[in-house]
Amino acid sequence: MASVNYLHGVETVELDSPSGPVDTVKSNVIGLVGTAPDADPTLFPLNTPVAVFANSLMAGQLKTAGTLLDGVDAIYSQKAATIVVVRVEEGDKRAETWSNAVGSPTLRTGIWSLLNARPILKVVPKILVAPGLTQDRPANGLVSALITDPGKDYVQNTTNIVFAAPPAGGRVARGVVQVVGGRVTGISVTDPGYGYDAPPAVTITGAGTGATATASLGLVANPVGKALSSIVDRLRAVALLDGPGTNYADAVSYRNDYGSQRVGIIDPGVLAYDIESSAYVARPASAYAAGIQARIDNEKGFWYSFSNEEIQNIGGSARPIDWMPNDAESEANLLNSQQITTIIHDNGFRFWGLRGTGNDPLWAQLSVRRTADMIYESLEYAERSRLDKPFSYQLLDAIQRDVNSYLTLLKTRGALVGGKAHIDKNKNTPQTFAGGQLTVGFDLEPPACLEHLIFEAVRNPEYYVDFIEQFARLSV
Repeated sequence: MASVNYLHGVETVELDSPSGPVDTVKSNVIGLVGTAPDADPTLFPLNTPVAVFANSLMAGQLKTAGTLLDGVDAIYSQKAATIVVVRVEEGDKRAETWSNAVGSPTLRTGIWSLLNARPILKVVPKILVAPGLTQDRPANGLVSALITDPGKDYVQNTTNIVFAAPPAGGRVARGVVQVVGGRVTGISVTDPGYGYDAPPAVTITGAGTGATATASLGLVANPVGKALSSIVDRLRAVALLDGPGTNYADAVSYRNDYGSQRVGIIDPGVLAYDIESSAYVARPASAYAAGIQARIDNEKGFWYSFSNEEIQNIGGSARPIDWMPNDAESEANLLNSQQITTIIHDNGFRFWGLRGTGNDPLWAQLSVRRTADMIYESLEYAERSRLDKPFSYQLLDAIQRDVNSYLTLLKTRGALVGGKAHIDKNKNTPQTFAGGQLTVGFDLEPPACLEHLIFEAVRNPEYYVDFIEQFARLSV
């Protein structure tokens, strides 16, 4: 019987093509969140990411009221153009505006709308700002809850604490309790809320009886800044937040609300010329920094920092910051030592400082964090075509070669000091292969930015030998 695959002739079988070179993801997309109550709602619907790009006519439809147009102007003034705008409703009170900007993770409103940029706009915001909404801290949030009676017969798993809600526009505080031996021994505030006009009533529920506590109000973290810090890891983005701009102590206190490698604090703001009042006015600096970083990404590369870059179109910093390059006690250096970026004057006004607020010294610089993030995401996108293909020597070799080729390319461009991929047989076992899993390890070293340049100088009297010999020759 003849085989069904019999052929007396020649045929061509098309095999899977290699994935080709790895393309680096777009790093200079700015996510801008703010208010614009007079904006055209058809162009800028609430809680919806909208791509503005370089369309100044479209951006003008934001109108002057609110924070968004000022933010777009600041970005455009630094020659950056790729912006994803999320417009949120402006409330009657500051707390209401904050709540609208914070939005809901479930409903994808407010800042969480930025997560919809990729499915809707096919871009991912990588530099997040909310100028005008992050610089102040609520003075009416819940900072502590003191136990006044521990009660009895409580059980840890069934005991809860409830704080009364603030007036309309605020956010209710939340907390958890600790129970030891049937007694409530501690209360941790997990969300301080804001907008209270008096300490809220505290109710402890559960199987036990008698536990009571009193709450205290005070300064708490800016809710919009905290919301931005909640999504930076998911987007592999950085958030640039505006500090209070009042004094050094307030800036440090503000900075201590954060601890993320992907969150940077800028203090103070800038003086920008306002064409309506025909005067220089204080404005948040974050949009200017985002604009510079986006431009630098495009012109030089994502491994460069916006620090030590001149800020265009401003008249100065909102408050003077003293700086000398060799003065460790200058306010600029003191702010930098606390992981706060500031503004100095040195042949123009410049951002000064390039650190995030994380506590890992290996990832202290925002530029290092961003470089690694861009590489990780670029490789993930590039190799997705390999998924769902059967295991073969060719598949493993192709993936390893793709990674090594990309790391080598980045090294030649200056984006990496070095990097190399490998497939470890100890991590890739018959069980992991049978389960459809492959682990490809690689190391990399993003280039850190030079922060501390040291010149070592000593006196050398031996130069007088040449000096006197030269004099002797001249005097003959």
